[in-house]
Amino acid sequence: MTEQEAYLKKMEAEKQRIDARLAEAEAAADVRQAADEIKELSGAKRRAENFRRKLEEIRKRGTEDFENGKVELRRAYEDLDKAVIEMESKVEVIRAGYERKREAELRSLGAQFDGWEASMARTRAEDSLLSREEFNFLRRSLQNTQAVLKDLMTSKGKDWPRLKKEYEAAWNDLCERSEKIRADTVKTEQPAGEQPTGEQPTPQT
Repeated sequence: MTEQEAYLKKMEAEKQRIDARLAEAEAAADVRQAADEIKELSGAKRRAENFRRKLEEIRKRGTEDFENGKVELRRAYEDLDKAVIEMESKVEVIRAGYERKREAELRSLGAQFDGWEASMARTRAEDSLLSREEFNFLRRSLQNTQAVLKDLMTSKGKDWPRLKKEYEAAWNDLCERSEKIRADTVKTEQPAGEQPTGEQPTPQT
């Protein structure tokens, strides 16, 4: 293998690695939703296309003017790598913001559960529309959802979008179950004719 062939092989591997990093960022739904904010994403894509074009050009040159082509290709690669690093930093900020919001939602819902449990303790068992078994099941659902969020917050790469979907499914199911319990608990506490107040937190995507 000639020096030129070895160099081209190395740069082709770099191109594949960069392409994988770009695809990983695009895989996150939050990145797509925030695409207008992430100028770094479109900039990285333009630089990736420029790098690909330079790579094709140096292949076609053969041995003629290889050193000049090599310098141009290296410059295109460095510009691309810098753009991808900036893009990845912005994506991390967006992901961290998403995760903090979800964590706050779960803490808020857990506090509501504590209030419902206290209400149950003040109500005779036969008057409560919520059985202890049902409440314990809901508690377990909350704990399971918290565990999925914990996995999401420690995940990287392609696992993040998959775990995000898993978390949102668990959260939506938890909200549906807790909505009935909230309504039932309010009914047991409010005098006749009084309207329930307060809202169930809604999942945000």
